[in-house]
Amino acid sequence: MQNGSTVAAFEREFAAYVGARYGIALCNGTATLHTALVAIGVKPGDRVAVPPLTMSATTIAVLHAGGVPVFVDVDPDTGLMAEPPILDEHGAGPVRWKGVPVSLYGRHCGRLWPGYVDDAAQTLRSHGSAAFTSYSFQASKILALGEGGMLVTNDERLATCAREFSSLGYRMQADQPRIDPAVLKHPNFARHHGLGYNYRMSDLVAAEGLRRLAHADELLLERRTAASSYRDAIAGCAWLTPQHVPEGGAHDYWTYAVAVDTPARWSPFVDAIVRHGGERPYAAWRLTYQEPAFRHLAPDGTCPVAEDLQPRLVQFQTNRFPAAERNAAAVRAAIQELGG
Repeated sequence: MQNGSTVAAFEREFAAYVGARYGIALCNGTATLHTALVAIGVKPGDRVAVPPLTMSATTIAVLHAGGVPVFVDVDPDTGLMAEPPILDEHGAGPVRWKGVPVSLYGRHCGRLWPGYVDDAAQTLRSHGSAAFTSYSFQASKILALGEGGMLVTNDERLATCAREFSSLGYRMQADQPRIDPAVLKHPNFARHHGLGYNYRMSDLVAAEGLRRLAHADELLLERRTAASSYRDAIAGCAWLTPQHVPEGGAHDYWTYAVAVDTPARWSPFVDAIVRHGGERPYAAWRLTYQEPAFRHLAPDGTCPVAEDLQPRLVQFQTNRFPAAERNAAAVRAAIQELGG
């Protein structure tokens, strides 16, 4: 087997699954975002719209690319990044944004723009109109490989840029993760045509990716079935609000997210779930600009909706259906105990 042949097969199969022309398999989901931002032309000092309510890797990738993260507040019902403002902070414009909307908790983000990178780390959503769609295969994700990521695009030029940047600046082709050995081994072969990173996926990870991809529909069904257990458990509770999915919207339920009515209710609710035999659920990540490493990026008050929502969010795991059924029963009991 030639090195890279399994990666090539995984790229083809995954791109076909999500309806894209090209796939570029990389070592993790942060690498995919960094690579995509460089490929779409983000330069040092460029402003890039990002949501504050997501894992900080989205912002970290912008910083790696030299961009300036501009935090855009979220929709109060979905937690998804709202549309960036048309005018800049001085009332001038229109602003032509680059941006990284996130399909938060598996809820597919809505409108996409051609210059955007679609951060679909928590979904297996189809590739849409964004320049790139970026997926993660980290251990908690739907297609869990321990680590790994995939970029997909329909644009040959963008795919080539991404391939070369993520392969140490080697001259590459959009649909080939390896170079012909007869060319590579020649003494006059000029490898580096630009500065890049070694972000490539190994054949070993790709082999497991191919195996699990064959069961992707089953993995999605398991998540949605688990979500339905939680949905039934919280039905009728006046102080719990699930993440909204409008008619025509889609959700892959990486987690099942709900908001309690006040931050003060978060700990009593979570503690009651544990008392009734459930797994301790996750809180939402701190807003990125409230993390110690990124305090310099934006002051408190930048995104008031996200600041209100974050301390009230509870995430229930959906990756193991039998466990989700037990957790849902504990959630139901906790609601009853607390007067739901």
